[in-house]
Amino acid sequence: MKETKKLVLGALLISIAMVLGFTGWGFFPLPLPIQGATIFHIPVILAGIMLGPWYGFITGCVFGAFAIQQFPMFPWFVLFPARPLIGVVAGLVFILINVWDKSKVISAGIAGIMGSLTNSIITMGLGVLFRVFGPALDTNLAVVYSIIPVILIEAVLAAILVPIVFAGWKMSQSNSKQA
Repeated sequence: MKETKKLVLGALLISIAMVLGFTGWGFFPLPLPIQGATIFHIPVILAGIMLGPWYGFITGCVFGAFAIQQFPMFPWFVLFPARPLIGVVAGLVFILINVWDKSKVISAGIAGIMGSLTNSIITMGLGVLFRVFGPALDTNLAVVYSIIPVILIEAVLAAILVPIVFAGWKMSQSNSKQA
């Protein structure tokens, strides 16, 4: 992909992330200690697989900044670190797996799952490590156990949406080459 097209697509994904952040559409309030679920990881994963880990990292930084704003009750060092890694992990997983996947759609789905799990596991792991839900380890672990359904829903959503958007993007790429 030419650098100009890459830059424009990167700017588009960052813009989508910013819309999700400024409007609050990227976060869904939940009556749980974590305060919410997200679809914000989708453009971060897409940046990682469509443009590479570096673009995924940058888009993830946007997500991290909005997560800090959205959830001020949690420390930044719990909220931010996982977000840039979503796109990096998704991009690297996609690169490693797509060697065997001719359509690359399965690779996109697996990369989506791994990017989503990166967000959840690192953020919750840091939450437990720094005891953000109370001084007792048991209390923090109980919160993690209570949100496993949310983690799974976010991963399934990524496994469905990322390949659909990726396949559409690939089709548009091949159509633009034929024109």
